[in-house]
Amino acid sequence: RHGFPYRPTAFAYDPVQKLIAIGTYAGTIRIIGCDGVDRYITHESDKPVINLIFLNNQGALISVCADDAIHLWNLRQTQPAILHSLQFNRERITCCNLPHGSKWLYIGTDKGNVHLCHIESFTLSGYSISWNKAIELSQKSHPGQVIAISENPCNESRIIIAFQCGSFVLWDLKQKQALQRYFCNNTIHQVCWHQEGKQFMCSHNDGLISLWSVTSSAKPLSFQRPHGKHNKLPRPLRKLTGWAAQTRKEIFESLVIFSGGLLDDYDSQPSITIMQGKSITVLEMGSPVVDFIAVSSTPWKCDNQDPTDILILLNKELVVLDLKTPGYPCIEPPHALDIHDSPVTCLEFFLDTDATLLPTLQHIAALKPHNSNSSKKAWPISGGESKMGDYEGIPELLVSGHADGSVRFWDATAGFLKPIYKLRTYKIFHRARNSSGDEEEDLCRITNIALCTHTQTLITTNVSSTIIIYKLNASEIHTEISNFELLAIVQYRAFLPSNITCLCARLNCPRQPTLPEPIRMIMVNLRSRPIAPHPTQVFRQSPGFQSNFLCLLSDDGTSPPMSVFLSVDTVNNLLSVGTIMSLCVIDLTQKSLLFNVNTNNVLLSIDGKMQISKLRAAGDFVVNLYTSPLSLPNDGKSPLGKYYSGLCFSDSLTNLESGSAVPSTKSKRHIKISKKNTSLSLEKSIGSLENFDDHVLSRGSSSNDSDQPRLNECVTLLTFSSTHLRKSYNSMIPCLWVGTQSGCLFSIAFNNSDRRNNHRVAILPLGTLLQLNGAIVSCVFMSSTGQVLEGSTKLPSQLASEEKADHDHDTTGDASRDIQFMVVTSERQVKTFSFPGLSCIHVYDLPLECGQFIRSSVDTLMSGVCSACYTSNGHIVVLTLPSLNTLLNVAYLPTDERIAHTFCFTSDGQAMFLPTPTEIQRIAYYGELVGHLFFPCPDVEKPATGFLKGLFGGGYTSLDRDSLFGENVNGKTKSIAKLIPGTGGSSFEGFRHGEFSKLKNQVVERGERLGELEEATQRLHDSASRFSAVSHAVMLKYKNKKWYQM
Repeated sequence: RHGFPYRPTAFAYDPVQKLIAIGTYAGTIRIIGCDGVDRYITHESDKPVINLIFLNNQGALISVCADDAIHLWNLRQTQPAILHSLQFNRERITCCNLPHGSKWLYIGTDKGNVHLCHIESFTLSGYSISWNKAIELSQKSHPGQVIAISENPCNESRIIIAFQCGSFVLWDLKQKQALQRYFCNNTIHQVCWHQEGKQFMCSHNDGLISLWSVTSSAKPLSFQRPHGKHNKLPRPLRKLTGWAAQTRKEIFESLVIFSGGLLDDYDSQPSITIMQGKSITVLEMGSPVVDFIAVSSTPWKCDNQDPTDILILLNKELVVLDLKTPGYPCIEPPHALDIHDSPVTCLEFFLDTDATLLPTLQHIAALKPHNSNSSKKAWPISGGESKMGDYEGIPELLVSGHADGSVRFWDATAGFLKPIYKLRTYKIFHRARNSSGDEEEDLCRITNIALCTHTQTLITTNVSSTIIIYKLNASEIHTEISNFELLAIVQYRAFLPSNITCLCARLNCPRQPTLPEPIRMIMVNLRSRPIAPHPTQVFRQSPGFQSNFLCLLSDDGTSPPMSVFLSVDTVNNLLSVGTIMSLCVIDLTQKSLLFNVNTNNVLLSIDGKMQISKLRAAGDFVVNLYTSPLSLPNDGKSPLGKYYSGLCFSDSLTNLESGSAVPSTKSKRHIKISKKNTSLSLEKSIGSLENFDDHVLSRGSSSNDSDQPRLNECVTLLTFSSTHLRKSYNSMIPCLWVGTQSGCLFSIAFNNSDRRNNHRVAILPLGTLLQLNGAIVSCVFMSSTGQVLEGSTKLPSQLASEEKADHDHDTTGDASRDIQFMVVTSERQVKTFSFPGLSCIHVYDLPLECGQFIRSSVDTLMSGVCSACYTSNGHIVVLTLPSLNTLLNVAYLPTDERIAHTFCFTSDGQAMFLPTPTEIQRIAYYGELVGHLFFPCPDVEKPATGFLKGLFGGGYTSLDRDSLFGENVNGKTKSIAKLIPGTGGSSFEGFRHGEFSKLKNQVVERGERLGELEEATQRLHDSASRFSAVSHAVMLKYKNKKWYQM
């Protein structure tokens, strides 16, 4: 999972394994390590996670949820799972504490009691600390809930228990009594021990810091208000929500870190304060502080920890500060954590097969100045074992569109995201006078993205129905942006599709509210556009994607129609645009409109062809647009009948034959051709219809169907491809395949001219019409060897080599290599067709319980080609090609509208989507690319106690907790909490692997220690031999001497 967790609530860090865990309000946990090590785990309940505790270097994690349940997670296996759960029944959990190296967890409750839980068995001990034993006998009121529990770093038998009322107790576990009781009028929030265990600090709700001694409870040693004037309180201060107090080795002075405590004037500004001696540094944060952790070189609190970094968890980001560098600069993360700077509106995934686009973007990004204030220190979160380090596949590129009109490019090659380049599309617009910034941001929202990696062409659309075309250029240029206004056909009498939710999910457009059909119709017409492109002028464009063409979609009303689908043919330089009711094709070379047709009328005309007898009887005039090139007579009269009354052309397209000259470009008017201007011979039309190839049409219709107007023909698919439509064709023909909401799929061919500057593209509509059950979702073309054909988006050099190969192939007469396959996916079906002839060879019908197909993709998986589909019910369906046998059909994802909008398939059996507004989830059909969270590491040894420190009582005092809290202690624990076994036991293969690794590591460590013991023994033997020799020499020297001679 990429990005930042949504609404974080808890934070934990393992200093040995170098992993972090972030709990969220929705009850989920993100565990993050090095690049490629990222786990997302969920609880059965959706209650917020209030506390997280790592079992340092043990491959386990403890989570505490708001439903008073404690869970133990096993991190040694591939997918973390719960080993045990402990559900409290009568008391609510308020705080938990687990000292490093201990197997007993302290649990504080709302009733003021403290319970102890054994980590290995996950059962409560009979030993507990009741509130009535902890408080003073003279105290008559209840002290409130337990706020904090902290163990003395140098004496394991002593702990501090802080209550809500302001009192706190120094409790001796071995003697089972309170050694000292402290009272304060202010509410306590945190307790922190000094490393020597003789003093501790408390933070209070009024910004006060108090220092106490373990030997005296009469009054604190000192009071301090860091942000108060002369330690006075002129106005209320913010409470201290976080706390850490440590000692620096080099200068031997205390380092105190806390959040909050500012004056009311700065109450809205989150901050972190660092006090080093008498120096106070306040660091302002961009969002509220959730928690922070000081990173030290050792996890033992009794040692000089010497903090090096601070991990600060904010509400919207994770910040890491370098404490070793003056000014405390930030450490830049190696992977993306800020994908949500602006809300993500669409996602697209691309493969850089030429391996040229990604290096160019990286080179352009390197030219921009970087933040020189950031620290050069390595990222401290580097735990786990990644399997993507030696990845040598095709470079992968993820492109995200955002609500502010920006497009961001991410390197997704090695299983993690790295930000590369950011494009701001709103720079070419100017804002209207009466529009606000929020309106401008909403109207620049990106809705669709199309990218050709071969020609490095990018096309974007926004909610204002503005299409912008960019070309990648590594140098700065001054150029003029061409504006083109397209009059789209919108019939407002036609209502929107009834299944608008599934349709909008496929098209990445905002969902329309559930309203009556006439009201939907009016809402489409009332859309406004307060932003507009700058007038044609010369712009300075920096290196990167540079715009050279802009198209505005509009109609005769006040609202632009929503652009729902795009497809680009970078070889023929054509752009196709599908809207709610129309299909447009634009010639990008000549900046002209080839045609603009209503999709309803297209399908009505095709249905009318199949009813020749009825047309003859009615005397209708019909033009066979699907058997000959489209042309207009010189007299300006249209040959189109009533079924093409919605067809629109620009007056510059009076002749579309390949050899015609280009008319003047001064005239940009649009004329609408209606049935009143018809002059065509009936015999010629009928003759063309009789010669039509019936076997190409796989769709049947009745006479009643031809009379019914089609009202739901929204364009749902546009794709360019070069195919062998018929056996009589010697070469592949570039075609545009159009899919509609009713399940129709038809094609339009183009005959490109070599002299594009003086000749235009000829349109060759073909009449190929396929019918599937449900709206068309995808259309993919494959070769006979199973290679996915990328359509017409290939370089001219590639096309020339392919034409030469086709010529050599034709001379050999190998007809088997002419076979192509087309995989068409609709909402309810998947069909495979073979070329030439366009015959259906296999069909797959989706079961009713799986819903409808929303996304579909053809990918190579495990040396085979398969079709991966995502349904509206959250199912992942994988089919073999071309036989369409089921490989996988599993209900994996929740039925969330955000997931449906942003779901996209990637390479190597993977997919991406947005589960939350701030995260991108990456899933895989198989787990070979998944890294490991736990990596065996040597544990940090406990610091040795010096002779003088132990002699004067300053050493470390241990406690046999097992004998004190173990099974021999009697107590009623079953009524307090219930043990629930989990599913992450040691029977899992990953856990066994982790156990064997641990045993192997322990054997190695034991061998090393035995070797060290043997060396020490040899040194003692040599020393003893030397001592014996010296003693023997002294004895010989004084052997025969008397006492008075010595």
